[in-house]
Amino acid sequence: MMEWTFEENKVFENAIAEFNLDSPDIFQKIAFQIPGKTIGQIIEHYEALVEDVEMIESGRIPLPDYKDTKNDESRRQNNNSGHLHRRKGILWTKEEHENFLIGLDRFGRGDWKSISRHSVKTRTPTQVASHAQKHFLRLEKGANDHQNVKSTSKATTS
Repeated sequence: MMEWTFEENKVFENAIAEFNLDSPDIFQKIAFQIPGKTIGQIIEHYEALVEDVEMIESGRIPLPDYKDTKNDESRRQNNNSGHLHRRKGILWTKEEHENFLIGLDRFGRGDWKSISRHSVKTRTPTQVASHAQKHFLRLEKGANDHQNVKSTSKATTS
């Protein structure tokens, strides 16, 4: 598989969020947006993305660490000169999260493309999937904490 630059991935994910994935020429449209990539490379990259999201959603692999240690020094130097190459860790707004919950209710767990396209238009499907994973982990943790409090209080009252 050929390497993709950060910029190419950004254009790719924005195109996925923008275009109708049911369109028969979706991959041609995306290839047109990314010079130097063939339709075959676009399809292969899309299939890899779908597989990655499915693996993350199922909990079989953790969220990837996007920190690129090779380029950290050059990125730091570029950032100091005023050129920003990457938005890092932009927190979700309350409005984005509320729209995420509405989209989750409307489209269901796992349909991150539709949630991104129709409910949280400011985020890519990958960002929505990542947010969802964290959201469900927080819900589980809260439920487990609540269970632990109940069992602790029972133990102290006995």
